[in-house]
Amino acid sequence: MELLLNEKSLDGQFQDQDDFYQVLPVMSKNLGALRKLKISLLKHSSLYDRRITKDMTIMDLQNSKGKVNPIYRDQVKKWKRELSSLIMEPPFWDSGSSESEDSLEEAARRRTDVLSFPHPDYQDRMLDIAYKDGSIPIKSAVTTRYLLDLLWERKAMGAFEYLKLRYREGKLRTEFLDAGMKSIMELQKTEVEELLIAFDRFEMKSWPEIQQDRFFCYKSYQPSSKKQDYFLHTEFADKKIDKFRCGKHSQIRCFGYREEECFYILMIERDHSVSDTG
Repeated sequence: MELLLNEKSLDGQFQDQDDFYQVLPVMSKNLGALRKLKISLLKHSSLYDRRITKDMTIMDLQNSKGKVNPIYRDQVKKWKRELSSLIMEPPFWDSGSSESEDSLEEAARRRTDVLSFPHPDYQDRMLDIAYKDGSIPIKSAVTTRYLLDLLWERKAMGAFEYLKLRYREGKLRTEFLDAGMKSIMELQKTEVEELLIAFDRFEMKSWPEIQQDRFFCYKSYQPSSKKQDYFLHTEFADKKIDKFRCGKHSQIRCFGYREEECFYILMIERDHSVSDTG
């Protein structure tokens, strides 16, 4: 799969250099996700000339040696390397015979979508792009969540990759999920949707609300014997394991542990083989 970088999302909309720096952490996450999933990001070769402020282009920013706000100092080098890669390194979609005028038109021609910088005209939305005698809808992703949803819809990743990338910084954390876990590999599309509804509900509620919500039936995992303790011989044996269900009538259970305000999911179960013993 391939996406195009929307150069039109840089038209001098940022007030100053620091204003632009504030959006780069999200773009950095997006680029990291695309690299991890081995999805090509095609650019227009004139990207270096696009303006981030009324008076500064990306190339101007790359060449600038002025004072940097201390809160960005440690990250600026990394961001500049990533911007340099976007500007200078292929693939460039306009290096061939395409007659498209911009990346939006080229994305429509290729029947794909675009990654954009924050801009009111392109912020996580569907765009109707004039093409030949009609129009073609494409999606413009700015936030990481919208991008991941887009890639999931286009089947550019499986359920495991989707859950790992989408839930990594909120109340729910999936960083310890195992890629070889049978239950995750067998998840059906409807079950993934069930998980997403439950996970989003979980993240929006306070801990007292979660513990009282009959939707989750949040409780401690209490195996009847050491022999039946699923986590006894794992690196999480010393953790207080809890579990919750993904809806009042859901068959899916999630096991993990709470640490301060976060819940680290260790296992997703579909058949109750562990849940019924604890």
